[in-house]
Amino acid sequence: MSSGRSLGSSHRGMTAFLVQRITSLYLAGFTVYMVGWLIAGPARDYAGWTAYFGSGLVRLAWGLFFASVLAHVWVGLRSIYMDYLKPMWLRFAISTLTAFGLMALALWCAQILIRGIE
Repeated sequence: MSSGRSLGSSHRGMTAFLVQRITSLYLAGFTVYMVGWLIAGPARDYAGWTAYFGSGLVRLAWGLFFASVLAHVWVGLRSIYMDYLKPMWLRFAISTLTAFGLMALALWCAQILIRGIE
């Protein structure tokens, strides 16, 4: 006899819950880092900013920041749409527009981080 239970539909919201919590932790930590960095002595000119973004770790941290923002926004807006947009066609249309907008922002962020400051 199996003691495991099927999680069924209650399991579906767990992924969204975890995405929201994990991304919020990264966003909070990154914000604390950036505030500390800006207080401690930020880059004062273009050459300083170029040197700052020249580091692979900085680009990775910013890439994770942007990915976290986009994932956090998607899960949050998706929840709002599911709760308040009752007609299926409207929910689909707004969700599709949101998805395309977030994908465009993701591509723009990737382009900036890959090319760097020129």
